[in-house]
Amino acid sequence: MEYVIVELRGALALYRAADDALRTGKTVAAGLAQELGVGIADLPGRRYTCWETPAEYGVVQSGFELS
Repeated sequence: MEYVIVELRGALALYRAADDALRTGKTVAAGLAQELGVGIADLPGRRYTCWETPAEYGVVQSGFELS
């Protein structure tokens, strides 16, 4: 799945699916920046891909890579 980081809001990074503006989410910005190997300030506008695995309480994302 490919996502675009839309904005930073406090400690959170808000993202949306690259092909579906209605599919959105949020995650801890520091953790996402670390997974992608970039600074927190560089997150907005970045595209990334990840694997998604259904879990009991939602979806687990892993294997983050910049697009």
